[in-house]
Amino acid sequence: MPRPLPTLAALAGVFGVACFCFYVAHANATVAAVILLLAVLLTGIYANIIEAILASLAATLLLDYFFIPPVKAITIADPEGWVALLVFLAVSLIATNLSTRLHRQRDELLQQQRETEKLHALSRAMLFSSGEDMRRLILNKCMELFEFGDVVLFESATGQFHRSQAVSSLNDEQLWRAARNGSIEEDREAQITVFPVTLGNKTFGSLGLRGALLPQATLQALGSTVAVGLAQAQAQEAASRAEAVRKSEELKSVMLDALAHDLKTPLTVIEAATDVLLNSKELSDEQRRDLIEGIHEEEQELKRKVGEAIHLARIDAKRLQLQIEPVNARELIEAAVRSLGERAATHVIAIDYASNLPPVHGDRELLQEAVKQLLDNATKYSPPRSTINVSATAANGTISISVRDHGPGLTELEQTRVFDKFYRGRYDRSAVQGTGMGLAIAKEILEAHGGKITLESQVGQGSQFSITLPVGREADMDKTEI
Repeated sequence: MPRPLPTLAALAGVFGVACFCFYVAHANATVAAVILLLAVLLTGIYANIIEAILASLAATLLLDYFFIPPVKAITIADPEGWVALLVFLAVSLIATNLSTRLHRQRDELLQQQRETEKLHALSRAMLFSSGEDMRRLILNKCMELFEFGDVVLFESATGQFHRSQAVSSLNDEQLWRAARNGSIEEDREAQITVFPVTLGNKTFGSLGLRGALLPQATLQALGSTVAVGLAQAQAQEAASRAEAVRKSEELKSVMLDALAHDLKTPLTVIEAATDVLLNSKELSDEQRRDLIEGIHEEEQELKRKVGEAIHLARIDAKRLQLQIEPVNARELIEAAVRSLGERAATHVIAIDYASNLPPVHGDRELLQEAVKQLLDNATKYSPPRSTINVSATAANGTISISVRDHGPGLTELEQTRVFDKFYRGRYDRSAVQGTGMGLAIAKEILEAHGGKITLESQVGQGSQFSITLPVGREADMDKTEI
């Protein structure tokens, strides 16, 4: 339909050109026809087809009225006038049609350029996503670049619907059908489009849009771009799963190697002491007692290492059930010190705790194990007869238990990895015995209780490990398996 203002402007322009040619330039019919044709061409460039046709008809009438005898009359006196007028009308209509087609093609090219730029921006965002959630990135970028009101992405591999809004007007059945059949569904009245997301012959899902209707070529390009993003995300997730499996296998291998090495020493001592007891008849009672005590100590060490491995295996398998009860921090520390046995006697353990500490609710045995691991770590890496400071304080609804040693301290790199399973630091097994499981076990236990473990260390000045536990009612604790 012709638009009122552009139509009036086109007619006024043609009328002004005709008046200028007649009253000012005193042009003849030929010159006036050329100038009016130029005005019609300009109208066709900047107006639509109906407006350009109206301008052509007006120019034809004005040419007849002002320049074809009889002048200032809508009549034609001779056949030559009819021929000139019809030729002008045909040329003006053809020129109008060509100019409007060029105008329309220019608009289409500009629109295609804008859509291509938007698709390029979407591709760049997915390429440089740097670990972001690819599905959420696709939804956000589609709404930002194409100004959609609502976007829903259906992923066939997982069967999940990813939505830009909590409540969506897009139908899940349509999305599922588009992914299955590879068809495009449009509702022009509601401005809803649902189309498949494909790359080559593989369908990754479908995309539903509301708020703008795009050409089919643009929809196909958008579907291919989104499919590339989904393929990239799925490939990264598959690689992550494969890497996790590889690391798990490496951890198992390291654990078996560490256990084999650390179990070999106590077994060798037990075997040697047993052989002496069985085969030597000249041992005194004191010598026999020393050998038996040695066997007992190595047996306890062997039991401790096997217990650590069992604890870690049960934690990894999510099969460790918390037995929640009120636990006194003072009793927890004293029990952990006692459980160290002879290792506690090689150092001075100074305990300092505030009076009237509130109890924490947790698994007594596991929390004692966590504190014991910190103490055991301190005794291993501190010089003999040095002091190990243990303190307990309460603040802001939490209880903090800290263990400070006077060992060699940890570098910044070691501090980032010290809680990893089987990590041993810069001291090899020949210097300090252990499997590297203790701090990892303590960390898992603390996190299962809603607490955390932190580290402060400086090379040459020792380390301080602190565990923080929330003080709360039993009902507030998470009793699920870990």
